[in-house]
Amino acid sequence: MKTGYFSKEFLQSLPSDNLKALVAFGKEFGRFHDDSVEDIRENAQSEEDWHIVKSKQHDDYVEALAIFTALVKTRGLNVKFPDVGPNKIKNIDTIQEFLHEIGKSSSDQLTKRTASSLLTDKTDQYSNLFKSEPTYEFNDADVNRIQQLVNELRDLISTSSLITPEHKRRLLGRLEAMQGELHKYTSDIDRFWGFFVEAGIVARKFGEDLKPISDRVTELGKIVITAVMAKEGVKALPDITKLLNP
Repeated sequence: MKTGYFSKEFLQSLPSDNLKALVAFGKEFGRFHDDSVEDIRENAQSEEDWHIVKSKQHDDYVEALAIFTALVKTRGLNVKFPDVGPNKIKNIDTIQEFLHEIGKSSSDQLTKRTASSLLTDKTDQYSNLFKSEPTYEFNDADVNRIQQLVNELRDLISTSSLITPEHKRRLLGRLEAMQGELHKYTSDIDRFWGFFVEAGIVARKFGEDLKPISDRVTELGKIVITAVMAKEGVKALPDITKLLNP
């Protein structure tokens, strides 16, 4: 594969959410394809050169399709793959069209899902307002810190050499769900508790070796529980570190 694309680090950091993973893959392939087209423009002086230069990229395109095939099969997704044949130029065009369409379709689905989730969240928020029901409220500094902690946790979990792939998948899945739930105003934090419990299980299993992760989960927990206490009118903050640390 051409240097600088589909690195091991990139592939291992793909989101656990399938749609987000497909979108990220599509963007990476788009970068690779744009660079390949530019390479042809710079090095092909004639139609014959154009075919020669483009043919040299054939194996990279096939490898990109192989990476995508492995991703799809590993995640149990149902995708119909295109056939590859003896014509290198045709293979390149077929793979490009296929992966471009996958990226576009996934991006459209993700946008639709995000909009639908936002609509639901905002509907709940304003429904509670009209019903005069209290919601959990975070100030702007809390919201920014929550997003920062979530991003740091995603990186730490993805690159951890201690956490098993299965635990990574579950943690990252709950992390993604929780991130979509914690807004400035929210009436439901069930997904936070789901992530917090999962993180507690992993922390107790691997102990002090996961301290960088446990420290961030603890800080995140304090922010959320402070909002819960404020809503319920309770001043005493429970020691949540006992839930994480063995």
